[in-house]
Amino acid sequence: MSEHLLDEFLHPSAEFSPMPFWFWNDELDETEIAAQMAEFRAKGVDGFVIHPRLGLPESIPYMGERWLTCVRFAVDEAARTGMRVILYDEAMYPSGSCHGEVVRKNPEFTAQGLFLREERMDGETVLTTVTADGAVRFLTTGPTGGTIRGVHFGEDDGQPGAPPAADLLNPAAVAKFIELTHERYYRALGDTFGKTVIGIFTDEPSLRGRGAKKGALPWTHDFAEELAARGVTLEELAYLFTQAELPRAKEVREIYDHLVYDRLRAGYYGQIAAWCRAHEIAFLGHPGGSTDIGLLKEFDIPCQDIVWRYVAPGEPSALVGGHSTMGKCASDSARHAQKRRNGNECFGCCGHIDDPFKFTYEDMKWYLDWLFVRGCNLVIPHAFYYSVRGERKNERPPEVGTRSEFWDRYKTVSDYVKRCSAINTDSVNVTDVAILCVRDDLPYWAAKVLFEHQIEFNYLEADLLSGCLLADGACTIAAQRYRVIIADGALPAETEAFLSRFAAVGGTVLRFADLTEAAFAQAVRTHSQTVLAFDPAPDLRISRVRKHGADVVFCANEGEETVSTTLHHPVSAVLDAEEGTITPCSGDRFSLTLSPRKSLHLILA
Repeated sequence: MSEHLLDEFLHPSAEFSPMPFWFWNDELDETEIAAQMAEFRAKGVDGFVIHPRLGLPESIPYMGERWLTCVRFAVDEAARTGMRVILYDEAMYPSGSCHGEVVRKNPEFTAQGLFLREERMDGETVLTTVTADGAVRFLTTGPTGGTIRGVHFGEDDGQPGAPPAADLLNPAAVAKFIELTHERYYRALGDTFGKTVIGIFTDEPSLRGRGAKKGALPWTHDFAEELAARGVTLEELAYLFTQAELPRAKEVREIYDHLVYDRLRAGYYGQIAAWCRAHEIAFLGHPGGSTDIGLLKEFDIPCQDIVWRYVAPGEPSALVGGHSTMGKCASDSARHAQKRRNGNECFGCCGHIDDPFKFTYEDMKWYLDWLFVRGCNLVIPHAFYYSVRGERKNERPPEVGTRSEFWDRYKTVSDYVKRCSAINTDSVNVTDVAILCVRDDLPYWAAKVLFEHQIEFNYLEADLLSGCLLADGACTIAAQRYRVIIADGALPAETEAFLSRFAAVGGTVLRFADLTEAAFAQAVRTHSQTVLAFDPAPDLRISRVRKHGADVVFCANEGEETVSTTLHHPVSAVLDAEEGTITPCSGDRFSLTLSPRKSLHLILA
């Protein structure tokens, strides 16, 4: 057993602290900022994300002198006390407009849309006319009318002061956003970058903005020319607004979708990532979709976002639906790119259905285990509120920090997060099973079966296959070596060709649709060399990593009833990350009992 591993477990580093969104949402006072930071530290919270939030007074404009003075104070106090800070790049979200200043500086930078109209509309440019369903239609471009949620009262969705969304498909607009936000932060805090300030967080940028005009498709000023260069005529763009399954319609949609994706990835995410790296801080955050694994390539710390009970205890959503894949989306992206950390902005609007303010210690523990078993190692709680005065308490509850019902137990929470995050960092995921996925589609039915049968796996993006090594019955990428690759759904020809080459070197290709669930699970067990044998326990989730020479299996009960099973493999020690205890074990098998919301780490002998 590794003494280094056990010491790290008993005395987890502050590096692995939860990093909560800290909603700055009221009059700011340096004494109060310092007092709240001291309260964080007393509970083991050694860092935070400074998040401008609804309720900030108009006397403190975003990126104004008073705002930057308070940020500088908090960063200096963090440096003095050994805390870390992540900056948030918007006021409030989605990211990309600098509280509407991008558009105010240049109205041509407003978010643009493509429309198919029955009649001409003021403020829109007609690209061409088309005949659809026997009637003349106008293909037009113009502002989407989309906004972001602002930080001052009167700037929320649908309110007159809501800041205008920027055109994130226009690299010049994104450059202006960087100039107005990132460059200002650097001028004020640059000496702390890469030290106390470790990163900048971008939050679900939206191409149309919130509340955009109905029917708007993402667009920007040069897309007509770009599409023409790819062989798409203006008239053919009408296919984007129909459900027609004509071969050319499908091709046009694919060309358009690829153009939007490539421009967003390079022009927004890539441009900000390059700036962050040039200024020695991490680029982190998450895209708009829970399955946007392709866009995560640009992040130094890829993240996702559990919000609105997208997944929830006792609900099918924990295993079924696109949101059920978000935990693996971030962690597997990081694994294949050899990035140390991946995160999740979690708990936002995850209160009880009948009471959005109610969020218990047990609720939080379920979400944490859901994340850790899927490989997360950076927890970003949403949120700690600077103030709950007046209406502020009603803005996206629950508050999961100093005013939560479990704040007196938060040192236990912090230590738990640190221990689990540490084990998931600088370790290698022990699995030889992969599920193929594409840039924004992660299959979940095959994953559900693997989870319920305690079969560890990773999502492997088709875009990465060209960089994989095929030899000796395996597909190798980064530290991962896959012997079983699962295909779930139709695949492009080049991916099928790769699978043929994989099979030719001795790898196993399984088609989920061709097998019953039981036969599929058995086939994976037959061909994998890493699957552990547990007695049936559908609610048991496991993840296996190798760290400091030890194989560590994280076991969590994701269900609502007690799990009792047997692991048919010797275990040398049991680590309880919640209690901070280590219990030696012996024998050729291990009897495991976990009540709901309980988890353990097992060290394999």
